[in-house]
Amino acid sequence: MTRTLHHRSRRGPWASFAVALVAALAVAPRAASASAWSVSAAPSDATATAAPLLQRVHAERFALVIGSNHSLDRKQAPLRYADDDAAKLASVLVEAGVDVELLTTLDHDSQASFPDVVGRTTPATAAGLRDRSAALVERMAAAKAGGAVVELVLYYSGHGDVGPDGQGYLTLDDGKFTRADLFGKILATSPADHNHILIDACRSEQFVLSRGRNRWKSDQAEGGYGEAVRKYLDAHQLGAFPNTGVILAHSVDQQTHEWERYRGGIFTHELVSGLRGGADLNGDGHIEYSELGAFVSAANSSVDDARARLQVVVRPPADDERHPVLVHPALLGTRALLMTDAVADLWSIEDAHGVRVADLRRSGERPGYLRLPEGELFVTRERPGDDGTVREETTIPADRGGVILGASLAFAASTQQAKGALDRALRAGLFATPFGPGYYAGYTDRTGLLAVRDPKWREREWEAALAADAAKSGEALPAATPPAPLPIETPEPAVKPAEKPSPIAAALDRRAKMRPWGGIGVGTILTPFRGAGDVAVEGAKRVTANDFAGAFPEHPSRAPALRGFDLRWQLFSVDPDRKYPRWLGYFRTGYTAGFADFSRSSAPTAGQATALSYLTVPLFLGGNFYPFFSKFPLRPYLGLAAGLDILRVSYRRHEQRALVDVSARIGFDLHAGLEVRITNYVAITAEILQLWSARRRLDGVPDFSNEGFSILTGVAVAMPLRRNSR
Repeated sequence: MTRTLHHRSRRGPWASFAVALVAALAVAPRAASASAWSVSAAPSDATATAAPLLQRVHAERFALVIGSNHSLDRKQAPLRYADDDAAKLASVLVEAGVDVELLTTLDHDSQASFPDVVGRTTPATAAGLRDRSAALVERMAAAKAGGAVVELVLYYSGHGDVGPDGQGYLTLDDGKFTRADLFGKILATSPADHNHILIDACRSEQFVLSRGRNRWKSDQAEGGYGEAVRKYLDAHQLGAFPNTGVILAHSVDQQTHEWERYRGGIFTHELVSGLRGGADLNGDGHIEYSELGAFVSAANSSVDDARARLQVVVRPPADDERHPVLVHPALLGTRALLMTDAVADLWSIEDAHGVRVADLRRSGERPGYLRLPEGELFVTRERPGDDGTVREETTIPADRGGVILGASLAFAASTQQAKGALDRALRAGLFATPFGPGYYAGYTDRTGLLAVRDPKWREREWEAALAADAAKSGEALPAATPPAPLPIETPEPAVKPAEKPSPIAAALDRRAKMRPWGGIGVGTILTPFRGAGDVAVEGAKRVTANDFAGAFPEHPSRAPALRGFDLRWQLFSVDPDRKYPRWLGYFRTGYTAGFADFSRSSAPTAGQATALSYLTVPLFLGGNFYPFFSKFPLRPYLGLAAGLDILRVSYRRHEQRALVDVSARIGFDLHAGLEVRITNYVAITAEILQLWSARRRLDGVPDFSNEGFSILTGVAVAMPLRRNSR
């Protein structure tokens, strides 16, 4: 029967991709679920053409999953959900075809939450660990003898600490699982081609990577040790196992946290969400260390409460840093929820027993998916609304399989309440930062981890699998499906491991983040001198503007201290790390004017100049530099400007007509001042300015130079030239 899907949510850039998926879902066969704890998954017929593209080398994967709520320290309360963590991690591994040995004891509530696990566990004791690891090694050796590539995943959830001897350990139900046990009994005897260690425990980094109770030390042997001690340390350090990778979490107070809302450890929930596909950047079914590390980092990056903020340690195998932690074989034939909207919604999934299956907040830059378990599932979606966050929920029935398009689900509004300060901090912070190519590129740049070799979303493989399903069923895709390749390409982040940026690159990046502003300033130009307008020219070859008075030559008695008016077009940028600009550039114009009588000791002769009036229009380019107080509104500055003075002089001469001349003179000024910046929109300035200008020489009259010392007061209004995109 063909299912018709109605899209209620807005379409993103993957709309045509969604159409193709909906068409294929109408005919796609439901993937078979794993029925035992030892599974060897094979590609379905529907995905036979795509599977080789999604999996580089087939490997037999095995896992030792341990969860213990016990505590060996009376001051340390037992945990509540370590058994749930182990069951959840084991479930996602089994769905991916991993042969799992589960060591835990499910309490009453956990047995109700994980009924399929009941009867398939072994107590997390020293004897249980010894027996089950030996059985797993035997099966691994048999697979390797048959020519298979073998992988081992070791997961632990519970308490961790450092003993009096300085050796890190994890807590079992009846004792300790020490660092020596890990390296000497597990890794040293493992026939696996690669080992993957995942630990959710207090002080977990000291268990794997260090010795010493109080600080995290290097794994290298220290000077002064005896030869026997050095050999022991060399055999019990991670550096001796280049085929082994580690992912673990710790917090500032050496505690990792359980959260009742997840009914488990926060770190484990993030691991499970990432391993279910939330961390898969390119949709190829391979979850690499860099992808999983970036996903967990993004999930924690917005948590403000220090008690709940996790720090993640990611160390991929030294011999293959791109080696996947987990591979989902025949991914396109499994049950999965595919999100294609170009919005950063938070998707949360719970099963019918109340177990939180996974959470994912994508950036919307490309599609994302979560591999789903069997059974009825409840989906919650949080997205921004007009009145805050809108929470919606829906149900995926147990009989709905294959790839399920998120945009096809019919959501209804729901309300949820937070409990307590820590709960509010976790709700507000966990999975608040969207995960996508942008965050991933920044994470790999920051950590130096090798990024995935090909970050492009695997559109061709998904499309080929969908087409194969449709061809096998004998049904054609709906006419609405576009024949062209799925337009889901996005700009790809740089995948080269980050190097320290060059000074030029750093400067260009900083400049790109700056916000440009433009403004207009007006002001008055005043002279601090008396401005009497009486200049002695006996024997003088040059007169300057300092001795002139009045901006109105025809009325010299009016405003004798006023020299003119100033007009500026301003341009500046605001650095994201500062509140106000550090530099400001401008083009200055306006006008200055003055008048002066020439006094002589004797009566003037015919043709001698008796008075001079001038007017200048400056055409100057200049700038201000603010050396201090980048975040304080009252700021000193200094600067300079240079350009042309358009000068008009009018000499009044005895018994002759006035001599009038217009010319352009080169000039420059130095200035300093104080600015009161009322936000970046309005600024008030007081400035002192010393101007030098080339003199104008004319025969028979004193040379004139618009050289003078003046005071400028003004106000400027500015507006941003573009929105800040950062």
